[in-house]
This record gives sequence, structure tokens and C-alpha cells, in this order.
Amino acid sequence: MSHGATFFCPHTWDVKILATITENEARNTLCESFFDPKNKEFPIHAFRPTLPAGGLPAEAMGTLKTWSSPVLYHVFNFGKDNDAGPDAGWNLTTIRNTTSTVVIKQVMYGRQIDLQPSPKELTYLLHAPAGSDTTILTHFISTGGPSGFDNLLTVRKDSTWDHVKLRSTWPLFLTIPARKDSFDTRLKAGETANGVVHTYDPKTGLPYLYNVNVKVELDYYAGTSDGFAGFGTVCPTSGPRSPTTCL
Repeated sequence: MSHGATFFCPHTWDVKILATITENEARNTLCESFFDPKNKEFPIHAFRPTLPAGGLPAEAMGTLKTWSSPVLYHVFNFGKDNDAGPDAGWNLTTIRNTTSTVVIKQVMYGRQIDLQPSPKELTYLLHAPAGSDTTILTHFISTGGPSGFDNLLTVRKDSTWDHVKLRSTWPLFLTIPARKDSFDTRLKAGETANGVVHTYDPKTGLPYLYNVNVKVELDYYAGTSDGFAGFGTVCPTSGPRSPTTCL
């Protein structure tokens, strides 16, 4: 699960979690909808829990272990901008309106979004969940320029990854050289690209770079300023702003 972070309090937290659902009926409903063969694209589903004050930071830091959502949506399209939220622009179907209890198994990543310039190259976080062979990429969200977008992918590793030691505790960085960090140049399903894993030499502890082939398998979600991922309005057209952040 990925939190629908925006640059508006209290949602200024980018959180990626692995979780399970307690209720059998809720799990069955989600699975039936998630793998419905009538869906031409990979389906997007959204929970809407109401967390207590400080709940998102607590989740990001691993101290909030469970929460409940009174509704579960299958989302066909998000809104056109940050004002087009769940009740004003989303194209969705409610597939469950009974409480679903989510139990967090692992916090893969948690960070409060701040003002920062765009990365020089397309940049992802490289996740290796404990006990799983699946390798997950999530776009590193920056509030600067065109980098404020979310993108969730899975990748298939080949022999170029043989010497890369991934971490289940915290992600490494993966960059795509010579590609701008923007929504239009993001990785897409079926694509193969040259990537660089930013890690360290286990013998010396010094930074080390591995060149790898990045083969995208599943493209779960990509969005920016759509009423779900709301990063595009952090740089207004008028008023004071940072010349480096808003390039």
C-alpha cells in the first residue's frame, strides 16, 4: 500500500507499507475485484481510514500497527486536480462499505515531504520486502519542478543484478541515467531501461554503483495532482517561491 501523500497538512507523508487484511470477506472482495479479468488495466484500489491525530507519522515510524477503513473503492480514474477528490471527481465503484481492518506487516518507507529541488535523473526507491522474491520500485517524490509524482512498479531481475545486495529494512536508490525526473519520462509496463543501483561496497563501506537492466513487469499506479497525489501545486504561479525548488 502507498499513502496518497500530498503537500498539504496533514498528508505530507510518503509511506509505503506491506499489510494484510483481517476479515476473510474483505480479503475475498479485494482479490475478486483486483484480479477481475474484465479490467483491461491493472486495477487501483483505495482505502479511506480516519487515523487519529499524529497517525501518519506514527505509521511511518512503525508505531501504528493497525487501522480500519469503513469503505473500499475500485478506482477507475482519479480527479483532474487537487480539488477533485474522492467526493468530487473520482470515477469509482464502492466494492465494500463494511469495516476492513488492516494490519501492517512492514513499513518499507516513511518520510515527511519537504521543499527540495528535483533530482538530476529519474530516481526510484528500490524495495526488497522481507520473505518475498518481488522487487518493487516506487518513485522518489520530490516537491521540486516536475518530480512531484508517484509511480509504483515491480521489476524482473536478470544476471546484471547478481552482485547487488538488496535490503529489506530500507530502500536503496535506483536512477535511470540521462532521463529527466518527470511524469512523462517515468518507467512504464513492459519497458526495459539501463539503471544504476546506488549502494555500498560491503568490504569498505564506501559508496558503490551497479549498472543493471531494469525490466518493468507491473505498473501499479502513476499519478500527479489528481486529487490523490497532490504535488503539482506546491509551486504557485505567483507569490514568493524558491528559485531552485520550482524549476
